[in-house]
Amino acid sequence: MPLIQINQDFENYRLDKLLCEKFDISFALAQKLIREKKVKVNGFKPDYSQRVTAGDQIEIFSNLAVRHHHQDKKPLVSANKIEQFSKKIFNDPLFEDENLIAIDKPSGIACQGGTGIEICIDDVLKTKKFQLLHRLDKDTSGVLLIAKNNTTAEKITESFRNKTIEKTYLALTYGVFKKETGTINIPLLKKNFGKNDKIMPDFNDGKPAITNYQVLKTFEDFTLIKLMPITGRTHQLRVHCKEIGYPIINDVKYGGIKVMRKELSSRLCLHSYQIKINDYSQPLIITTKLPDFLTKFNKFIR
Repeated sequence: MPLIQINQDFENYRLDKLLCEKFDISFALAQKLIREKKVKVNGFKPDYSQRVTAGDQIEIFSNLAVRHHHQDKKPLVSANKIEQFSKKIFNDPLFEDENLIAIDKPSGIACQGGTGIEICIDDVLKTKKFQLLHRLDKDTSGVLLIAKNNTTAEKITESFRNKTIEKTYLALTYGVFKKETGTINIPLLKKNFGKNDKIMPDFNDGKPAITNYQVLKTFEDFTLIKLMPITGRTHQLRVHCKEIGYPIINDVKYGGIKVMRKELSSRLCLHSYQIKINDYSQPLIITTKLPDFLTKFNKFIR
């Protein structure tokens, strides 16, 4: 359990910014740790905007990697590789202004590092002083929001928390839905299975997770569906679809071998199609083009 003693160098820092400075985490994760009461200041549970003073003791009830600032200046991946990767990701944004970028993340590219990840979007963001505002799974494509400054990161993070941001995903799922619309309300918890983590339903200790869905078109043995998550848990849509009996096509992790459908696509059939930010400077709707696995279903998407 990390313990920080505040000195004069960090006098009057906001708590969330202090955590980002000390640990290798995003701004959004720092606020999430505070919101989930995994941080204490002098033995008390604080607000994320609290200012710290010299002598304060900060306890963090989570395993976090210490940020080494010299590594930020010299990334483990080469500068040339980061430059090429940056061009691939940022050359044609869905939206950009002085505060915010929205990109169409391809399937197969990771937002953040991990085992077997050579380069990720966060590697590029660190060189630009930008911040991820949320995450998509490596194999999920679609709209990804990135803040260009701390002020925007704070505002968008607050919007996510206040649920004034609406996210819409499109998916192909195994099996034929019997109900046209519905709400999936199943709390989720990350559980460890040896070297692998999986998100599992847990009605005792799980975190609230809610997803609305709307069937767009049923076929002989699969369904084109629209998913609207109310919460943003890791793997939420994948686990929710699996738990109600309709796992996402090609999601072997949660659906098993039976959901492999190479004739439909070789990738996970889940796409972040649209994000609406209702409380931006004016309501902002960001929509992607349809990826290859969805183009043939264009006439059913509304």
